[in-house]
Amino acid sequence: MRDMTEECLRILNEDLFEITNPGPLHQPIRSFSIRRDEKLHLILETEAAPNATSAAIDQPRGTVRMTTERALLRSRGGLEGEFLGLVPYSQNRRTIGATEQPLKELAQVHIAKTNNPSAAPAAYVIDWLENLPRSPYTWPAASDVVTRTITTRRISLNDGITIVSDADRSSTSWNSAKVTVDGATFYVCALDREDRPGAIKPGCIVYDGAPGDEFRKKVRTGLSFAMGVYLVDLGTTHYDAEWNVVSTLARSAYSLRRHAFDIETLQLAPLGDRFLNELGAPQLTKAIQAFVTAFDPLDLANLHWAFWHACAATPHIAPAHFGAAIEGLQSAYTKANPGKVRKGWATRDEWKILKNALSNVIDSGNVSAEAKTALKDKLPTFNCIDQRQRLKDVMAALNLELGDDEDAAWRRRNKAAHGTPIPQGQEVAAIRDMKLLRGLFQRLLLRITNAADQYIDYASPNHEYRPLRQAPPTRG
Repeated sequence: MRDMTEECLRILNEDLFEITNPGPLHQPIRSFSIRRDEKLHLILETEAAPNATSAAIDQPRGTVRMTTERALLRSRGGLEGEFLGLVPYSQNRRTIGATEQPLKELAQVHIAKTNNPSAAPAAYVIDWLENLPRSPYTWPAASDVVTRTITTRRISLNDGITIVSDADRSSTSWNSAKVTVDGATFYVCALDREDRPGAIKPGCIVYDGAPGDEFRKKVRTGLSFAMGVYLVDLGTTHYDAEWNVVSTLARSAYSLRRHAFDIETLQLAPLGDRFLNELGAPQLTKAIQAFVTAFDPLDLANLHWAFWHACAATPHIAPAHFGAAIEGLQSAYTKANPGKVRKGWATRDEWKILKNALSNVIDSGNVSAEAKTALKDKLPTFNCIDQRQRLKDVMAALNLELGDDEDAAWRRRNKAAHGTPIPQGQEVAAIRDMKLLRGLFQRLLLRITNAADQYIDYASPNHEYRPLRQAPPTRG
């Protein structure tokens, strides 16, 4: 698929586009090229006349704002193009002798697009990814690549003979899985690094059909949770029924500042019947379907963001991040399931009476007016369930055990949030706390979404499979 990956950049660089509306770029523009840098950001390089000018408004360094600047393009063949979120950041002017050289400008692009307005309707979609690993997984399906080479030899140019031969080279890789979710069929494929020069763990999702952006985002989120990897979204290509390009999109990708490639691949639950890291199509389908169904009720877009930043965090602060992710999941669950978990120590009616009584006590107290105001301001929080008890209540509602080690890790997470250093000699225990809190989030998520019946206990030796109800055993 080498000729298909980064299709957007290939089309923009090869299809003789001209920039019809330069936006903030210096103009007139003579030529341009677009590429990805080592951080997977899109970098636009333009060459303009020496006396080129720009209509961009200078922004003070450090200004926080939404970048809405854009440039429009059109090719000689009628294709349309666009650069969105366009931020010029470097201009290079040179003079050799008395001759001014062309102005070279660099700009970061958030999204690049192309569109063929005369194309047939889209029949297929491919989402291009990074960090989709072939290993350590054993994939359930294979893909076959046939490369055909045609060789033409002309003997005696003026009155000779032409010999034509062709050769096929076939290769088969176990690197894909067929999945159907909400009636949409798609194929998850882990590609070879040769398919995209400079890639680390390239992959794609090929859709038989053209589902919308929101559905495909849900699928990527579900696949990410199921496989235990942070998937880096590079962009999308739409094709017609004959696999002609209809439209393309490339984005400056976010890879947790490249930490995504360093996070160990740890799937949430067993995805096969025989061994660890086996990908079974039925189990993978069940998990992705469960996460897609729960995407909106549980606000999985936000939880996905919180979880993977926790995984990328260092041990001294990671417990605070995992704690935030768990609290966010609890809040989403209680909001989606009113009445399952109590909201306060006292009922609403009981608290109303008690709150009035406490307010009267404060009014009659022999303290300053400032102190009375401060104490009354704290009254709304008096009836709130503390986070430790809230976790126990949610676990009980879901029929999950809270292990002693999990409870201890949960209590210690606040030390990280308040800057308490890891005591010397307790480094291994701190890393195990990270594993326990990550496992706690995963158990809650799997139970709430019904994505699996078991989980993989990464906090214990041998990474044993356990029923969701069962907590990791206590270590002495």
